[in-house]
Amino acid sequence: MGEGLRSLVHMPGRVMALAGVTFVQLVRMRLFMVLAAFGIAFMALQFLPYHGHLGVESRGLHQLQLIKDVAMGCMQMFGLIFCVGATALLIPRDAEDRILYTILCKPVPRFEYLLGKLLGVWGLLLLMLVLMDVMMVCILKMRVDSLISELVPLLQKQGASPEQMQPYIEQVQAAGNSWNMQRSIIAMFLGFGVLTGMTLLFSCFTSGTIVSMIFGLGAYFVGMFQGQLFAGVMAGTGTVGTDSGMQMLQMVVAVLLPDFSIFNVVDTASSGVEFSTSMLGGLALIALGYMLLHLLVSTLIFSRKEF
Repeated sequence: MGEGLRSLVHMPGRVMALAGVTFVQLVRMRLFMVLAAFGIAFMALQFLPYHGHLGVESRGLHQLQLIKDVAMGCMQMFGLIFCVGATALLIPRDAEDRILYTILCKPVPRFEYLLGKLLGVWGLLLLMLVLMDVMMVCILKMRVDSLISELVPLLQKQGASPEQMQPYIEQVQAAGNSWNMQRSIIAMFLGFGVLTGMTLLFSCFTSGTIVSMIFGLGAYFVGMFQGQLFAGVMAGTGTVGTDSGMQMLQMVVAVLLPDFSIFNVVDTASSGVEFSTSMLGGLALIALGYMLLHLLVSTLIFSRKEF
């Protein structure tokens, strides 16, 4: 009993040590080169010309939207490739470098090994998204200030009073960064966390890295269009939406295969639709449930493997 309690007390230290090793491994893959490409793309956006046909009331707003769209698209693409690629490499790379055998021959439960690996991936993913987000916020702030400094003289030439200019200024400021956008980025990170856990699950029973990546990407895209797929099946078979059997099947598939579209709220937030903190909390609980389920199933499969 005392030995079990002692092992439980030291569990956080072992998990964090494994997470740190995983973090360093991923950093050595030079993934931060993505940030350089991201920064260059953002700098290029600053030299795009304004649309001459736009009026004063919408001057530069499309450029702000373009900056946000490019930033979010880069985050989405990087997160997808990183989660699937890096996670699929973890166990095969450890086995190839003999690190896996060194760790498992020590009193380290396989649950802690897998959890440490996941935390390492999540840590680097979070860092990369935060750096990209900071870069986006800074660029948006600079662009908003520049647009306002150009907009005010134009409105003054038209004889607008400070009270009349205020709505236009507020419109430009609202088109920049917002807490709504930040909450959507957190939702994106939660979706990537679920994808990481699912890819790790695939890597525990597949025969190679490429197969794990194919399974991970396939699960993501099927999950993204899960609703449309069921709607198409029901339309093709003539099944009504209230059919209990189809609803049960959809619930079972949703448990086994996450609906990743619920985490993709970037377009909604970018268009100005409110994405509340309570909705984000609900997504966090869903993501936590999926990640715990995938981790437990991965541990069950991984514990049956011989190394």
